[in-house]
Amino acid sequence: MKRLYKFHSWLGLIAGLGLLVIGLTGSVLVFKDELDRLLIPGLVTVKQPLDPALGLDSLLTEFRRHLPGYEMTGWLPPAEPGLSGQVFAKAHGEKEGKLIYVNPATGEPLANPMEWNASVMNWLLELHYTLLGDHVGAFIAGLFALGLCLLGVTGVWLYRGFWKTLFLLRWRRSLRIFLSDLHKMVGITSTAFNLILGFTGAYWNLTHIIGHWIEGPEPEPVKMVGPTFKLSLDDLLSEAQSQIPGFQLRFLSLPETTGGPIMLMGCLADQHVFRSPYGSTVSFDSQTGDVTDIVDSRKTGLWAQFVDTFRSLHFGNFGGLPIKILWSLGGLSPGILAVSGAMMYFKRSRIGKKRFS
Repeated sequence: MKRLYKFHSWLGLIAGLGLLVIGLTGSVLVFKDELDRLLIPGLVTVKQPLDPALGLDSLLTEFRRHLPGYEMTGWLPPAEPGLSGQVFAKAHGEKEGKLIYVNPATGEPLANPMEWNASVMNWLLELHYTLLGDHVGAFIAGLFALGLCLLGVTGVWLYRGFWKTLFLLRWRRSLRIFLSDLHKMVGITSTAFNLILGFTGAYWNLTHIIGHWIEGPEPEPVKMVGPTFKLSLDDLLSEAQSQIPGFQLRFLSLPETTGGPIMLMGCLADQHVFRSPYGSTVSFDSQTGDVTDIVDSRKTGLWAQFVDTFRSLHFGNFGGLPIKILWSLGGLSPGILAVSGAMMYFKRSRIGKKRFS
């Protein structure tokens, strides 16, 4: 038991700062869409929400007309009427992409092209997933998330008699006793939540990095030299909907080089709330228009369907405002546990030194 307690304490001290950052940013990011509307309303909202959205071909044509020096590499349609869409694009002769907010009814950019993390919320998103450290940061963040799972499991074992005094906070006793009560209460009540967030976060980050190591270094970004395909995107969308009945587009990926694939990612009209908005995909050869791959989320294996629920479970976007508030509050628990655990450790160490001095 002493070894387990030491392991739990040291793991908490090592991972504490990282979990504090990840937890706090996660709490804020639960309300990313709402905060974007508050902080940058001119970019994420449109003045004519009743106008119908353009078809994909018209959108591409209008985008090129407004920004003739850019090529679209991705399109994220608005989640609801009255919001802008997001275009990922590259300028001719450039290797790095830009984020452009676009009115979906006109194809008109709402501001000059900007770096992806130019907005506060996108910067926080980068901090949350990679600690601003690219692949190394993503790997470290994944280890922190794994540590959160281990802390939850070991904590439940250490406090397995928790039900006797779970909601007891002894305010009038010593600071050490109060911190112990607070640590136990927050840790036990948030265990299931932390296991969900820790496991999903660790899975995403660590599988991405391991895949990166296995496949080798990513190819260098290429310069955008001009249009890379001549196919009708509306026709491809119709084909995707015939291949997967009920398919609804949630992201369009366009090739940056001639010969690259065109991928339509989306959801199904009748899928349940725990499924990802990007779980079904149809890929096309960008030169011939032939279908090269189909993923229907209803026909994938059990593990793939389980992984497909991670996005909803991690972001808490499956139950409206009450679930978002709960997820945001839950995101504070790793920080509370990190701070209270560290204070308990150093308080106990100080007491131990006094006894033997």
